[in-house]
Amino acid sequence: MFDIGGSIKDAKTAVVLGAYGLIGSACAAALQRRGFVVTGVGRSRRAAIRSNTGIEWVILDIAETTTADWREVFAGADVIVNASGALQEGVHDKLARIHTDAIAAMIPAAEKAGARFIQISAAGASESAATSFFRTKALGDHLLTQSVLDWCILRPVLVISPQAYGGTALLRASAAMPMVGLLISPEAPV
Repeated sequence: MFDIGGSIKDAKTAVVLGAYGLIGSACAAALQRRGFVVTGVGRSRRAAIRSNTGIEWVILDIAETTTADWREVFAGADVIVNASGALQEGVHDKLARIHTDAIAAMIPAAEKAGARFIQISAAGASESAATSFFRTKALGDHLLTQSVLDWCILRPVLVISPQAYGGTALLRASAAMPMVGLLISPEAPV
């Protein structure tokens, strides 16, 4: 994993939001390897059990959770990793609710816990970005930077993993069909 300061070295407990997602599951596994007791948070019990049975799980809808609920989840945590998120609007995913409103509800609870807060954001996050994904990520990041928390925001550019998600799937498709050039959002820089 990454070393982002002295306070994380001595920590014993971690809460990872989105712990069965691509980045969240890697964070949870890395924290476990370093001796942390990890609690994962996600909304699907089935996905949680499939992902990592070696950690405790709190099953809740991150976008609907109140500050009072977060206080219970974060109690005793030394590190909180927010790897939750959604790539686009959907029936169960409202970008502003998960990327902005949820952060606003988490901040007072994390302040009370005194935990270091690690936010997994996105490269390109900007309040003037062309997509709702980047705009809502930027708004959530801004809330965090205005807090008194011990925070760190990480903005990965492209995540490559054994699992096929987003950019990884696109690279695999390109490698599988090298003579076929797909023009999906050709103006978008990668």
